[in-house]
Amino acid sequence: MVRFTQLHQTFAAETEDVDLSAPMNDALRDELVVGMDCHAVCVFRNSAPVEDAHHLAFGRGFGPLMRQKMQQTVSGRGIRLSTDELVDVGNLDEDGNIHAVDDPRRAFHKGNLLWHSDVTFDAVRATYSILAAQQVPPGGADTEFADMRAAYDALDDTQKDRIEGLSAEHSIWYSRILGGMEAPSAAIKATRPPAVHRLVQVNPRTGRKSLSLASHASHIAGWPVADGRRLLDELTAHATRPEFVFRHKWRVGDVVMWDNQQTMHRGTPFDDTRHPRDMRRVTVLESGEAS
Repeated sequence: MVRFTQLHQTFAAETEDVDLSAPMNDALRDELVVGMDCHAVCVFRNSAPVEDAHHLAFGRGFGPLMRQKMQQTVSGRGIRLSTDELVDVGNLDEDGNIHAVDDPRRAFHKGNLLWHSDVTFDAVRATYSILAAQQVPPGGADTEFADMRAAYDALDDTQKDRIEGLSAEHSIWYSRILGGMEAPSAAIKATRPPAVHRLVQVNPRTGRKSLSLASHASHIAGWPVADGRRLLDELTAHATRPEFVFRHKWRVGDVVMWDNQQTMHRGTPFDDTRHPRDMRRVTVLESGEAS
């Protein structure tokens, strides 16, 4: 039995009862799914960095994994890690050096400092993201998470009625430009077209509703752009109030798993031109594979 210790009043928990180096059977997987439905974020404490093979096998136990393609598209360079199923969210290049100030991947990663949920910019969304800390800079470069279920519950009935049935268009390029990246060419934009998702999501196992927002969300479908942007900004400000936010302080060896359909998250700044940060993520998809 997996014992969870809750870390926040509404969500997030940690456990030391799961050995990520051991094969995961169906019973453990099902227990973790129940735990994720309850806590939405789970911290697995490990004394040493998880091996890539174990990280990948653990993620595959929950479904197909997304393959990283955008960083190669943006930079025109190869990947640092052993497989494109490991998403590189650190600041090291393919030679193990810290990204140069003008490296386009550095600008691309600045978008991770905005509140978002992974892969809302694709029609096939992410369920779980599983991020492993191999090397952390001084101070850890914390990650913040927002409980989108509690945020939805806190809306009044008028607000809930207003957003029921609305959808937003999401684009990775919209959020990356917000983060300071130079606007990509039309050809690059075409490699990742936008997707549309409902503002209110329902967990199919529990029936619980949550807000679905992200910095990827550019506008409300069918609304004037300015009006939709205003609504998205208002909902994001509400959903990221302190009472809905948990901040994780990274230690080498930590593995954090979160449900993208029940949470948002963002990185916090650090001196990424001086200190190396090696973080590797596997991203579980609903079904199929994102293009």
